[in-house]
Amino acid sequence: KGKIINAVNDTKFLGVTIDNELSWKPHILKLNKKLKSACGRLYRIANCLPNQLHKQIYHSLFESHLNYAISVWGGVALSNLDSVFRTQKKCLRIMFGDTETFLEKFRTCVRAREHGAQKLDKEFYSREPSKPLFKKHDLLTVQNLYRLNCIMELVKIIKQEEPVSLYQTLNRSKRNTNRFITPVPSKNFTYRAPWLWNCFTQILDLGKFGLDSDENLIKSLLKRSLLEGQNNNSESW
Repeated sequence: KGKIINAVNDTKFLGVTIDNELSWKPHILKLNKKLKSACGRLYRIANCLPNQLHKQIYHSLFESHLNYAISVWGGVALSNLDSVFRTQKKCLRIMFGDTETFLEKFRTCVRAREHGAQKLDKEFYSREPSKPLFKKHDLLTVQNLYRLNCIMELVKIIKQEEPVSLYQTLNRSKRNTNRFITPVPSKNFTYRAPWLWNCFTQILDLGKFGLDSDENLIKSLLKRSLLEGQNNNSESW
């Protein structure tokens, strides 16, 4: 009582760093440091574990950090997620990439290489494409993890009608209860989640898909749709 609360630029609450402009840049910066640290640990243990466990380890030690509260901070501009996306691609190369080909580049000295190959060109420094790794192991990018989590949290709020503060902000259409009337566009969950839901209901088969459907079915259909959109024919993003 009577204690002065000093203004700060950012503060941490339930593991999420909230800044005074709600830009989420401090949180993304700290998250990326944590993800890079996880990459270092995975690099040291990846070769000591059987390949069939790599995906489980990726989900446990890397993606779990990426998924935490992503529906809160993941609605930022895509350019603000670039640093996290680069770290995610690095992790996939560590866990699922062609390690032997990468190490082969450094096993011979310059003098041992064939004539004309002594000079290291662009091909030597090029990285293994990460898109085929995402496709092979059915993994979602950070951008699609945000979309999936947003919609699934929206479904839970509608089904459970709580928290009340969020449930009351969601305006379902009276003409089509499977769609929402979205508020003024913003980066907030209250706009992004209903907007994403409306987008996906146009893509997916409404005969098998709706707010009253089983949550596991909704998640399965959503993930399949996101993976199909993510895994186009090009190897580049």
